[in-house]
Amino acid sequence: MREIYKKIPELIGAEQVGAYCTVVETKGSTPQKSGAKLLILPDLRNIGTLGGGCVEAEARRQAIGLMQDGTPRLLEFQLDSDYGWDDGLICGGNMKIFIDIPKTDTDADIFTQLQQLNAAKVPLVYATVVRSEQHNTYVGMKMIFASNGERIGTLGNTKLEADVESQMIKILEKNRADIFQLNDDTTIFLEPLQPRPTLLIAGAGHVGQALCHLGNWLDFDIVIIDDRADFASYERLPEADEIIIGDIAEELGKYPKNHLTYVVIVTRGHQHDESALHSVVESDARYIGLIGSRRKIKLIFEDLLEIGIPKEKLQRVYAPIGLDINSKTVPEIAVSIASQLIQVRNNENGEQTYEDLPARMPSIKI
Repeated sequence: MREIYKKIPELIGAEQVGAYCTVVETKGSTPQKSGAKLLILPDLRNIGTLGGGCVEAEARRQAIGLMQDGTPRLLEFQLDSDYGWDDGLICGGNMKIFIDIPKTDTDADIFTQLQQLNAAKVPLVYATVVRSEQHNTYVGMKMIFASNGERIGTLGNTKLEADVESQMIKILEKNRADIFQLNDDTTIFLEPLQPRPTLLIAGAGHVGQALCHLGNWLDFDIVIIDDRADFASYERLPEADEIIIGDIAEELGKYPKNHLTYVVIVTRGHQHDESALHSVVESDARYIGLIGSRRKIKLIFEDLLEIGIPKEKLQRVYAPIGLDINSKTVPEIAVSIASQLIQVRNNENGEQTYEDLPARMPSIKI
């Protein structure tokens, strides 16, 4: 998604035309849900996907045709025998896909501002008019409604904009793209864009390096902390957004942490792990994970309990870290950790159930 938002202003600046396709509504069983995106470049390469299969192929065919005249269009697909998978399987649902042809300076500004707000960790709702029976000129108009009060772009009608703004809090709370229908005449696609979470990795060793790669791919902002400049370098960690070199526990303690922060502790030794955990265990981080054997973790927890860290704070810690997939190699360990990060991030209500400490420990052996 971030790659698409970055590419659109670049195309417009180079006076090139691409087709920006978004799934705006689904019913029943479909290969993708609302918010799935595909950008078709001028050389007809793709960024993103609408789910593959015949639907994507047909949407792509029509989008390429629209690149010539620049007219946005809302397409509807019934996933029956005409639009099944290439292997003959039929989903049986319904998909609406909006094809936009962003080409104006206003379009470029919208996507540039969207990236800037997202980088600044500002929640926002991105609204697009995808259908308007009485005012066809509204179709394709876009507007950003940011939680900090900024309003960028236009939907062509101030009353329409006020009606959409009234939905902003609800859309952000649901954190799910949705359709807003106005008087059966105008349809607005409302897409919440929550700030990217930060994956704060303590330790730039082999596991930290592998997790840096996976975390970037999974749409985390990556920050790595280590006290070894030869390990903590952009040559070894090209996907990192920020590298901090210094005392691990001290830098972890200073780094701002909130509900968008996921802390992974994978340092090179017991003492570093313990001091790192001590510096973050009472923070508001959404996730804290600690690598190590059951014995090592038990010793660390006992030490922290002795110095007054409440038991309920330690019960927040995922330790040993990662889902139990019987991982052995560094890439497998990184995959197990990344899987757990996804599991926590996609838990919409953010609730966690804590049991007694020993019972919570998965059986992954590092």
